[in-house]
This record gives sequence, C-alpha cells and structure tokens, in this order.
Amino acid sequence: MTPQQFNKELAALGDVPEIVVRINSGGGDVFAANAIFTRLKDHTAKITVKIDGWAASAATIIAMAGDTIKIARNGVFMIHDPAMTVWDTFRAEDFEKMADELKVIKQSIVNTYAMKTGMGADEIAALMSEEKWWTGDEAVTNGFCDELMFEEASTVVENSSKIVVNSTPIDISAFKTVPKMLLNSPHNPGGLINISAAAKNKPKEEKEMAAVENIGTVDALKAAYPDLVATIQNEAAAAATAAERSRIKAIEDMAGGNYADIVSDAKFVNPCTAEQTAMKIIAEQNKQGGQYIQNRNADTDDSGVNGVAGAAGGGEDGKNPFDAAIDALKFE
Repeated sequence: MTPQQFNKELAALGDVPEIVVRINSGGGDVFAANAIFTRLKDHTAKITVKIDGWAASAATIIAMAGDTIKIARNGVFMIHDPAMTVWDTFRAEDFEKMADELKVIKQSIVNTYAMKTGMGADEIAALMSEEKWWTGDEAVTNGFCDELMFEEASTVVENSSKIVVNSTPIDISAFKTVPKMLLNSPHNPGGLINISAAAKNKPKEEKEMAAVENIGTVDALKAAYPDLVATIQNEAAAAATAAERSRIKAIEDMAGGNYADIVSDAKFVNPCTAEQTAMKIIAEQNKQGGQYIQNRNADTDDSGVNGVAGAAGGGEDGKNPFDAAIDALKFE
C-alpha cells in the first residue's frame, strides 16, 4: 500500500462521518507509514482503527492515527527501532550519517507514540530498543490501544521467518525474536500456534495419531493395536454369523420344507439369498409343469383313447372330453 494509492482511495470516500481502518500487517516503509498517518489525522472524519490480527513495526504508526484503536484479544502489537538496509559500499562517515538519520527517524516515531500513550520519550525509546511484543490485552494496558474487540485472529507460525495472520503472510525475518509468551500462551486464548514448537513437543496422543497415519498394512495395524484389531475381528465375526443364520432361516421359511435339494444347495453348496432361492424353486416348478404336460400327452397316445369311436368328434362343442378333463387338472 503506497501513500499515493491510499490518498486516492481516501479522497474517493468523500465527506464521511467515520472511517474504519482495518490493520493486519507486519509493517513496511516508515516514511510511507508516516504519510498515511498524516493523511488520516488530517481528515475530518472520526478515525476508528481495528487491528484484526497484527500491527507490527511501521503498521503501528498508522494505527496511532485512530481516535479509537481497537485490537483483537489475541492480536499482536509490536514496536521496535527503525532499521536501514545497506546495499552499496560506504565510508565510516557515511555510516555515521545513516546512524544519525536513524536516530531522527526513531525520535519521530517516539513522538507519535507519545501523543497517543502519554508515556515519556525515554520510556518509549527503551521499549522500542527492546523490540517489544504485546498481546491485545497488553497493548491496551500499555496505552497503545484503547479497547479489545471480541474477534479472534487466526494466526499460524509456519516457520522461523513466516507467520500467516488471517490468511495474510507476514515476513518476520527482520525481527529479533517472536517471544514465546505469544506462542500457545494460556494467557492469550486462541492466539498463535507455533507449528515448529508443537512438532517438537507433541503430546502422546498426537504422536500416536501420527503413527496411525503411517500404518499401511494389516500386519502393521495388528502390531500397533492388537487389542483393537482383535475386538474388530470378533465383532465382525459375530455380525457375519448372525447374518448367515438369518439367511438360512429365511430360505427354510420360504421353502416350507419342500424342494430339499434346492434348499440344501442354496444353504451350503452355492450360498445365496432367500430371494435367489425362490427364483430357483419357481424355475423348477415351471420345469416340472412342462414335463407333466409332455407325460400326459404321451399317456393319452399310449392309451389308444384317440382311436375310440366318437372320441374324435368330441362332445357337443366338438372338443375331446378326455383332453378337456385332463386340461382341467393342468399344473398351474
């Protein structure tokens, strides 16, 4: 965020009664921060600053522009001395001049903090030299913020130089240290999660969970959790036994004591369900019915009844009375 970009966005707001400035930043260029601070202080609107996650380094200068400064309870507020990056070759006199410049810059920041907090310049300068880190509670207690918000900042320490706060990556490689009091602090509920430290000090349950994730075979599972595997196997066997008993009973109930060969085959030789067994019985019944018709016709031919006088003519309606009688007995 450059001062030029900020100025355009600020001007586009027009004459508004209040401006809410939300900050989640690890800082940046002190001159850009001073310019943004000045523009906010010069605006006629009431300035409400809300620190959603972090306000560190130069970002705290912008925060000081707020008529009211709010911070999440598990937010982070950090002040430190300004620093200068050197990329070229310089003489001793050049470095002395740079040091004097840094002293002037620091004093301007001290003045900004003093206007908000009411602290003395020497006290603020000492805190900056210490690179002071505060939780939301402590930032309010020390006068750099006015009140707490009931919002939580989602903050994760990915490694020694990168922290992600509310999905915003913050480079902390230039900071001297991130104090342990801010990492997994019981006094800062919902605060930072130091993944690196957590990996070194995992509780027993987490280590066991990691071991479970590495189990890739049944034998490995049995070796790691023999009692659990035995319980699962016993329960599975009991369930399978109950299911088999239910299947056999359903077949016997459906057959009603008939078709013993089909029932025996369905129960033990070629196991299947009661529904599948019923289909086999129906097929057998159809087969038996067709065989019955064939046997009846053969018996009729063998009896010679078709050669009996008058049989060909049949009854009054022209039908063979013997065939009609036999048809009446046809297996359905």
